[in-house]
Amino acid sequence: MIVALNFIALPDTQTTGPFRYIHNMLNVMNEYDILDTHFIVYKQKHIPAELIGIPQTADVEYINVPTLGRGLKRVIFEQTLFYRYIKPCDVFYSYCTSMPLFVHAKRVFTLHDIYYITNSERYRWFQRAYLTIITRIYARAAHEILTVSRYSFEQIRKYIPITKNKLTITYNMLPVNIGTSTIVETGDKPYFLFVGSIQPSKNIVRMIDGFCRFNIQGTYQLIIVGKPNPQYPSILAHIQNADNVKYMGYLNDAQITYLYQHTVAVVLVSLCEGFGIPPLEGFRFGAPALVANTTSLPEVVGKAGIKVNPRDIQAIANGFTQVVNNHAQLSKHIPEQLQFFDKNHSCEKWMESLHIIYKHK
Repeated sequence: MIVALNFIALPDTQTTGPFRYIHNMLNVMNEYDILDTHFIVYKQKHIPAELIGIPQTADVEYINVPTLGRGLKRVIFEQTLFYRYIKPCDVFYSYCTSMPLFVHAKRVFTLHDIYYITNSERYRWFQRAYLTIITRIYARAAHEILTVSRYSFEQIRKYIPITKNKLTITYNMLPVNIGTSTIVETGDKPYFLFVGSIQPSKNIVRMIDGFCRFNIQGTYQLIIVGKPNPQYPSILAHIQNADNVKYMGYLNDAQITYLYQHTVAVVLVSLCEGFGIPPLEGFRFGAPALVANTTSLPEVVGKAGIKVNPRDIQAIANGFTQVVNNHAQLSKHIPEQLQFFDKNHSCEKWMESLHIIYKHK
């Protein structure tokens, strides 16, 4: 069995949610013996092979394509010159919405969400139109589509014309290895933590306004971690002008682990989330969550989080208060919620979709 893994959509080493999903899957594969499977990994030449995370015991070859960055250049390459690099395979898999349409193999990709169809907060109209069209084209060309939550499953079924048996849920999961943590200077005040991209659908402005309304006495601080986006200078300005709000930019995994270990709670009141893994990462260290009461987030946090209307600033403020007042009770529900997202179950369904032959060690 020859399985091709397409990582050419990964533009740099500052990874985000979709890559972390597949990186976690590959880490869980270390718990299995992989039999009679040869992997071909396609990546941009500047991306180190170690970042991908294929188990060292796997039979794998790496094929480098030119440095493409992100955006239209990569999309055009993928449907044209990429075919010069593609070797014969049985299954061709892409970890996100990225796939050469005419490759001769079983075509599988993970569709994390479709909020460019259902929500107008993040993308301009022409970006939404393009992404909607290209997703429908990819969905038609694929033999199987994976997605990361029940919510995304239902949304895809509603808006993308595909049959139900073409779509499989492979839940997101926590990283297998916590790794070491690196001390980050946070100040003397207890803090709430947001981890995510700095863009409108994350609802950062309302999150900050709700926090400031809650934190009138200045007892707490809100720490924001995420790669800055030059397209949204007004969000960064709002962060910088708020009292007791600290923006740390992009941090590495060891630094973020330290912040999770010491936070009061993780905050993610996004307007749309295909999954939303930061609450789970906080759960690992006993931190409950404050999340939006929409999209996939109630599914992710269950009884271990407070759920609020993300468009209501007072509701967000009240949510901060409820987390503080009910912290111990919320924390009691964390173990049961973590068990719901079983890493082995997700990894096995992922491997079976790609016809990877495995055996439990």
